[in-house]
Parts: sequence; C-alpha cells; structure tokens
Amino acid sequence: MSIVTVQLGQCGNQIGFEVFDALLSDSHSSQGLCCKRENEAYQASCKERFFSEEENGGIDWHVRPSLSGPSSLGKMSLNKDLHFNTSIANLVILRGKDVQSADVEGFKDPALYTSWLEPVNAFNVWKTQRAFSKYEKSAVLVSNSQFLVKPLDMIVGKAWNMFAS
Repeated sequence: MSIVTVQLGQCGNQIGFEVFDALLSDSHSSQGLCCKRENEAYQASCKERFFSEEENGGIDWHVRPSLSGPSSLGKMSLNKDLHFNTSIANLVILRGKDVQSADVEGFKDPALYTSWLEPVNAFNVWKTQRAFSKYEKSAVLVSNSQFLVKPLDMIVGKAWNMFAS
C-alpha cells in the first residue's frame, strides 16, 4: 500500500468533480502495461468497495468551519466583502470506527463556496470503516480554501496538547 501526501496551495482549484481521479489514479506506463479503460474500471471498483459517498453523517467529534462572527478558536472576524476566501470544492475523507456518526453539516454552508456552484455539487464526503494505518479514526480535508487552515490548526493543536500532557 502506498501513502500519498497531497498539498494544495493557491492553485488548488482543480479539485471539484475530478478530485477522485486526481488523487487515486494509477500512473500510465509509457510501455502501455495498463490501458486507460482498465484504470477507470479499477478506480470505479475501488470507490464502490472502500468508500461510500453520502450527504450526511460523520464521526463523533465535530469539525465545523466558523462563519458566525468571532470564533472561540481564534477570535477571527469575517468580512465576506473584503477578504473571505471561498472554496470551489471540499472533500472530507473519514476512515475508521464510527465514521457514520460524524457531523459534517458545517461544510455544507453555501457561504463557504463560490456563488456559481451549488454546495451540494461542491462538497463530498467519502467514508470507510477501514482504519488508516494504525489510527482508530482519521479525517482528511481536501480544500482549496485557506480560510479553514487556522481553525483546523488550532483544533489539532488543542487535541495534540490534550493527548501529549
């Protein structure tokens, strides 16, 4: 099994409907060992076998982007007209125990996304009971929005301090 780390910066707007192909596609050999049709069939079977796309559900802890004024996670203010960074698409991948109970409703807020794309088309959740490495639960957020970085960094920092002490 290979582990691939994907880092998206300012040019992360290519995620969207093609995110699954971009993250999980097999490389095509110059020697032609695997044709495009075989790769597409393999990707479709893996998606059906290991992930379920759902519009609701989640893990037993809550990760929600803050949109209503000052946040307790950093007292950041939102001025949508001036500096709000909207997303083109977000993908949350949940793996491990109890993923069906995760609350990801905060990521469905229309204010997070561009006005020309419906949130139902811009947000996806992939879930699997299969644990990642030796972790009981794991969550991955793939986004092109930097707005979510600071709140998530603070949440991870608090969790790290809680378990490290």
